[in-house]
Amino acid sequence: MRRLLFFVALAFVIQGVVPQSQAQLRRANRALDRGNVEEALSLANTALEEDPDNHRVWDLLARIHASQASTSPIDEYLMHVEAMIEAYNKVVEIRPQEETDIGNRVQIFYMQTFNKGIEEFSNAQSVQDDDALQAEHFRNSAKHFQASAMALPDSVGAYVNWAYALLGASAELEAIEPMKRALEYGGADEVLYDLLARVYLTNEMEDDALPMLEEAVDAFPENPDLQNYLLNTYAVTGQNERALEQYAGAVEDDPVNAIYRYNYGSLLLQEERFDEAIEQLQEAVNLDEAYIDAYYNLGAAYINKANVVQQEISALDDDMRARRDELSEEEEQSILDKMEELSVVRTSLYETSIGPLESAKEYAGMEEGRSVQEICAALFQAYAQTRQEDKAVLLSECAGM
Repeated sequence: MRRLLFFVALAFVIQGVVPQSQAQLRRANRALDRGNVEEALSLANTALEEDPDNHRVWDLLARIHASQASTSPIDEYLMHVEAMIEAYNKVVEIRPQEETDIGNRVQIFYMQTFNKGIEEFSNAQSVQDDDALQAEHFRNSAKHFQASAMALPDSVGAYVNWAYALLGASAELEAIEPMKRALEYGGADEVLYDLLARVYLTNEMEDDALPMLEEAVDAFPENPDLQNYLLNTYAVTGQNERALEQYAGAVEDDPVNAIYRYNYGSLLLQEERFDEAIEQLQEAVNLDEAYIDAYYNLGAAYINKANVVQQEISALDDDMRARRDELSEEEEQSILDKMEELSVVRTSLYETSIGPLESAKEYAGMEEGRSVQEICAALFQAYAQTRQEDKAVLLSECAGM
């Protein structure tokens, strides 16, 4: 009987042995329950050192950081959110069967912090006459939406709202990353492309803007603002040949697209390929009879070509004056005849520019808020060069003279 009792007692002693890490884990849980977060964290880290693959310790660490996140200053908030998400991911890595439960907890956290972001955004919008306080609320809103994105990285709404909150706080450069992420996870978005383009271009980040704008124009070819951003970016980065190739191909593929015609013609105009530009811009207004910018550029193409002809006339005149003593009467008369011939061409070009410029002014006047000063200035020049002084005088105020 004694021998039996000995073995029973021995078995009892063996079952009563608790690993040190388990003891640490229990103490850490009790500390967290009491609200002693720092003690809980210290004990959990000690337990983790002894047993780094204990999913219960990682679960506890996640709950500790969640508790710290809820009470931390906003500057420390994201650090605890990141640690919480990492701990939850570790739980799932070690024990995949916990994935559903952990996923539910993360989803709840996402909704809570997303709602806090909305609340702070609303608080910012309600602030009156205190830019610093408004910016602070927008910043807080951004951090909550960033936390939401950390919880569910494929949540487009979190990235979009994070970006808008940063834009509200005038933190444009910081808003670039969430806008890029929103496009990455959510796909092409016309509004986001426009916002991101403006941030890039107003901060002289054309090299970053270019691939994004090519992608944007490919997705939304009918958006004139995106088209203009892309053209300007090509110009600033000195890639007009690349732009010409792109729009030549676009016109070939879709010849009845007025925007493609306009963009191609505008690029040709920049390159002083006036006849080709005129052809494209004329097609643009044929396709869209109210295309203000196409009318204006068409008129500008005629004026710019006329100005080049004037330069030729001036060069001939200067050369003739410089060599007058050595020129025969016949040679001098030949130069004068050539100058007269060019003068007729120049005047004809100015006259031809008036029609599209008048159309541009007429349609621009129908568009609320549209400035017509540049159009009036071009018309003023055309009227003056064709001796229509009365019309030029009437336009002087509109032209800013």
